[in-house]
Amino acid sequence: MPGSVVGAVLLLVALAPGSVYHQAFRRHSQRDTRTTTAEVVELFGVGALTTTAGLLLTLLLAEAVPFLVPLDAVLRAPADFPARPWSWVAAGLLVMLLSLALSRTAGVLAGRRSPRRTGAGLREGSAAVRAFTERDPEDPARKAFLAVELSDGRLVEGYLRYVSSDPDPDRRDLVLQRPLAWTGPGATPRTPSPARLVYVPGSLVRVVHISYPAPTPASPPPPPVPAPTPATEP
Repeated sequence: MPGSVVGAVLLLVALAPGSVYHQAFRRHSQRDTRTTTAEVVELFGVGALTTTAGLLLTLLLAEAVPFLVPLDAVLRAPADFPARPWSWVAAGLLVMLLSLALSRTAGVLAGRRSPRRTGAGLREGSAAVRAFTERDPEDPARKAFLAVELSDGRLVEGYLRYVSSDPDPDRRDLVLQRPLAWTGPGATPRTPSPARLVYVPGSLVRVVHISYPAPTPASPPPPPVPAPTPATEP
């Protein structure tokens, strides 16, 4: 195996647990003023600690699971590789999974105990895109229904179909799907639209109201028409 591939694998093993830790931590705590260097050191430190803990747990499990690599085989490495290659692969994957699970647990606990913690989980990315695409927390089956106020005074309503993730609000376009309705400008009454989709440029959007209405139940099918009774001869 080329040395560059081995180096890439080792770098992934070192970075993945720390990255999982940081993502879990940021879900429950705001970003602080630490430098990038401090965060990188923390990333590698958490990765090393959780990987070591995962390795120790795997060695303990190997005493009860014969398929895993026991401690005496680890001490004989790499001479033991040809004798049980799949056991080494399984042990390596188990160490990685345990280290990721430990990193995520540590990140959640650290974020919840941080002095900069928040009451709800934080999500990275555009606030608008997150708000538009979230489901009703009380009923996840309900989708976001938007009432979009435009710069010309009109109001367009509909369920969200697409939203641009561009960081510039003027380029964060929306596509709404039926049922659609228009209101205004002025005293113009609310009028349903027969269109299937409406494209709204982000440069026209001023305010967006988000609600989660209950889906309209489908109308029951009409009752079957009874067959006519054949006439009888007198």
